[in-house]
Amino acid sequence: MKQILHILSASLEDAQRVLTAALAGGFRESGAVSLGSTKAGESNPMVAVRSAGYSFDSVIGYQDEDGSNIALVDEMYLRTLVDIANERFKINLDRIRRFRTALLEIYQSNTSNGTGSSNPGWEDTATRKQRKREEGLARQQALQIQKSSTSMDASEADENDSMDGMFSP
Repeated sequence: MKQILHILSASLEDAQRVLTAALAGGFRESGAVSLGSTKAGESNPMVAVRSAGYSFDSVIGYQDEDGSNIALVDEMYLRTLVDIANERFKINLDRIRRFRTALLEIYQSNTSNGTGSSNPGWEDTATRKQRKREEGLARQQALQIQKSSTSMDASEADENDSMDGMFSP
């Protein structure tokens, strides 16, 4: 069994943290991929968390030309192989737990600044919604001020034209 977990990260810094946690968990074959930037200049690297160190393969039989299954090992040897495979599963579960613990430790210390992300410009959904609403209201207000000043300029110009006609010789 070979485990490959791909994690899309928000930044190169996040990719480094995930990779550090993967290596600390025992996933030595892990690495960062897709490190290039998009056309907009954003970088969302992918981290591949890989484990092949405790994989297990064994031939225990084959199928002949007639479709009959032929065992190459006896039941006692098959039991030994099952025990070895189960031990490998336990080792992989321990690695997954260490990886999870390392990730939590890295990001819990990182979220103590209150933003919830390693990116200092990152906003949570509620904050972003409030900011966007305020920006929209500010734009509306600016447009209203611009319209009212434009209409006032036009009415002043009309008044000046009418007054010029009244006092002309």
